[in-house]
Amino acid sequence: MKGFIVTAIIAAVLLFPIFIQSYVFWDSETKKAGFAVYFAGIVRILSGYAQLYTGGIVFHLSEKKAVILPYAELLNARKKFEITRGFVVCSYKQIIEVGGAQYASAALTIGLLLRKITDLVFYGLQKKKDIKLCGEVITDMNRKGVRATIRAVIAFNLLILFIAAVKILLERLLAYGRKRKKQEGR
Repeated sequence: MKGFIVTAIIAAVLLFPIFIQSYVFWDSETKKAGFAVYFAGIVRILSGYAQLYTGGIVFHLSEKKAVILPYAELLNARKKFEITRGFVVCSYKQIIEVGGAQYASAALTIGLLLRKITDLVFYGLQKKKDIKLCGEVITDMNRKGVRATIRAVIAFNLLILFIAAVKILLERLLAYGRKRKKQEGR
């Protein structure tokens, strides 16, 4: 009986969904993007801001800590991590603010185009999955530039993270084995 209870607890921990909430804020006037990631919408895991530089993106996590992500590595990231079926987007909300202080007609046109693009993308996503989507486009004739706010909630479980970690470990071991075999063959 005791073994069954322990097994049930381990299974529940591995299969129980974990909800991660992320926020991204971007402002074209400051040329910065802020971000925050929360566990269950309460506990902040990570936050900071990002800036572009000539070779990639710099993520400032604190006053003394920054991480540089080169563009080349960003392009290869999709190839390295393919286990995405276990990650489910539960909700997505975006608010795009288009400033029209300089060119009101251009702001209205861009706002209308963004609204239509958002509607089309959301229509396609809702056909595939049960996801809560919300998109707003606001034109503000008193300000310049563009601002965007995005909030997404993603659900997954520890089993998926464990599988992803094992996959990455096995790929690295295979690469190490191939490299070693190649060196021995010389």
